Amino acid sequence: MEFINEKKSEYVNRALLDWFSANKRSLSFREEKDAYKILVSEIMAQQTRIETLLPYFDRFITRFPDVETLASAPEESVVKAWEGLGYYSRARNLHKAAKIIQSLDHFPSTYEELIALPGIGAYTAGAVMSIAYNQPYAAVDGNVLRVMSRVYASELDISKMSTRTLLKKEIEETIPESRGDYTESLMELGALICLPKNPKCMICPVKNWCLAHQKGLTDSIPVKGKKKKPKKVEQIVWIITDGESILLEKRPETGLLSSMNGFPITEKKTPLEAISGDSSCLLGKSQHVFSHIIWESEVRKIHTANLTPYTAYFKDLKISAVKISELEKLSIPTAFKKIIDLDSALKKEPLS
Repeated sequence: MEFINEKKSEYVNRALLDWFSANKRSLSFREEKDAYKILVSEIMAQQTRIETLLPYFDRFITRFPDVETLASAPEESVVKAWEGLGYYSRARNLHKAAKIIQSLDHFPSTYEELIALPGIGAYTAGAVMSIAYNQPYAAVDGNVLRVMSRVYASELDISKMSTRTLLKKEIEETIPESRGDYTESLMELGALICLPKNPKCMICPVKNWCLAHQKGLTDSIPVKGKKKKPKKVEQIVWIITDGESILLEKRPETGLLSSMNGFPITEKKTPLEAISGDSSCLLGKSQHVFSHIIWESEVRKIHTANLTPYTAYFKDLKISAVKISELEKLSIPTAFKKIIDLDSALKKEPLS
């Protein structure tokens, strides 16, 4: 083995399981080995911390308690229930997966069935297989990569897919019989003890076997290649209204905030006011940071008696006039909720 020391792994695994049994958090999706709930929780956890997702998970499961309810719901209501978690493609893919599962007449119980579903990769499929079905599959995320890199003092770059693939293979070769608990114990240790910065080594259940701790390497392990800095994009976000309705764009099905509702956007210095002679006012500026891009937005408002010329101008976009009173019923991503917060007229209609 290149990553895990097989002889040492027996002691590490036992220590992890004993610690997890005594210290695991009481989480709503751990109350029962429900494959559907585990699937939802793991998809939410792909880009979100457990502490953050818990209220969203509870709200989502209350609204969609089983896969049949989720499959039969309109996509807009699914995305609305996901609102605030971001990365909305996860919600849309989960909805598509639910429809496929419903057509199968059974919940997928093999790795091959799970990974064939939209939006489900090796991590999520492995998590469901091990936690729900106690099968020998690994779920390798950032927490697991960090924990195992430190325990075995691996200097392999965890940003590389080859490292993730290797670790997955070796975990599956050394995984103990309590597969679900073991998978969760690795996630839990990474979330609570083996932190990226200032790990709590003194209370770590595997410190006696952790080579990074013994060698004083916890600050330099795991090894991770440098990420590219997010690209800054300067733009104008337009609030165009006649007082009762406002123009919204249904964003494209692919790309940033795909299929979400938002305000029209143009490059800076676009003379949109020249279309009908209306004047605009500057409401303020807004910044929103995505994983790979930063929006630096100047927010301008046009109050007009006629929305038609502007709708025609944005003919290449899916633009429609929406009643301001209906805004709260729509799924509005955080990037655009920040824009709404700059306009006192729109804030009169509270957004959930």
